[in-house]
Amino acid sequence: MKRPAVLLYFAADVTSLLGNAAIGLTLPWLVLLRTGDASAAGIVAAATAAPAFLAAVWGGSLVDSIGRRTVTIIADVGSAVSVTLLFVVDSTLGLSLGWFIALGVVGALFDVPGLTARQAMLPEIAELAGITIDRASGIRQALFGASFLAGPALAGLALALLPPATVLLLTAGCSVLAAALTIALPRALGRAPAEHEARSGILAGFRILRTSPVALATTLLAVGSVFAISPLQAVVLPVVFQRLGQPVLLGLTLSVFAVGLIGGSLSYGVLRVPRRGILVVALLLSLAGLCGFAVAPVAGVIVASAVLVGVGFGLVNPMIPVLIAERVPESARGRVLGLQNAGYLAAFPLGALLVGFLVQHVDVQWGAAASAIAWGLCVAYALATPALRRLEAPDS
Repeated sequence: MKRPAVLLYFAADVTSLLGNAAIGLTLPWLVLLRTGDASAAGIVAAATAAPAFLAAVWGGSLVDSIGRRTVTIIADVGSAVSVTLLFVVDSTLGLSLGWFIALGVVGALFDVPGLTARQAMLPEIAELAGITIDRASGIRQALFGASFLAGPALAGLALALLPPATVLLLTAGCSVLAAALTIALPRALGRAPAEHEARSGILAGFRILRTSPVALATTLLAVGSVFAISPLQAVVLPVVFQRLGQPVLLGLTLSVFAVGLIGGSLSYGVLRVPRRGILVVALLLSLAGLCGFAVAPVAGVIVASAVLVGVGFGLVNPMIPVLIAERVPESARGRVLGLQNAGYLAAFPLGALLVGFLVQHVDVQWGAAASAIAWGLCVAYALATPALRRLEAPDS
């Protein structure tokens, strides 16, 4: 039963990620199509940001209280229902901006807790598979990169061949399939911790971050990485390639980034070198890539920079959940990961907003330089802080 359970876990994870990646492209397209308002997609995204943030914070506590497997199933079913309701409303009443916001909020309440629950379950999966948690995390991050690469591409192909409302049903089907695969997992996996430990609430997550230097440092580094990289995807690269008149290269650059992410993640799982060495190489590679984006907008340099950034983040991303799993008590793991995911949600729009202001009022290269400087500060902190000097697994 061990191998089927492990395969079920990764299959459910990648299916859920594919659905999320696909809806990330399909929903803005449908919003623009139904409202005719270019700003409507941004309004929907802004309206769902606060509920998603709160769901990330409180969802971590729920993961520890009722169990990871249970939260994952609830989250996938909830996501499927919210997307299906978009199809139903579109087919009957007609979708308006108000409906997009209301159903977008419903979907936002489920997505991040499900992600947190699967992250918290990873150490059990590694133990069940008889592999190191480093390798399991590398595989999971590689699947994330593959979903980032394939999800939007498949959604774009579906939108070209099918009505947008029908594509919604396909993305809902991904969530239903993910829930079914998770239901097939053994009930013993991802069960809730002891009752007296689970009642301590979300304050336990803050308490652990405050008292665990490694957990705090990795969380700050992870949130900083999102703050630095999000403006490139959301603002800088679209503007650069629009000015160069080469929109095709935008897709190529994002694809190259995803391939680098996959390669770096798979390499992390099999490298037999100290984690500190991997961290230093990853930070320097990613920083070099971000600096490359800040030079004159030359297509070849940008694509090469995307490779460096992808490989760098591909090496460092799998390490973060490993360090959390090794140093955070199992009874509070969901709360710490929930707080970390909440930090991601706050960092993404903040970084894009600040860099977008620079791009609009100064120049696109200044926006790219700001991202590089922000990541440079994070790299300097990570290399200097004592918390990230000894990263091997503790004895207990």
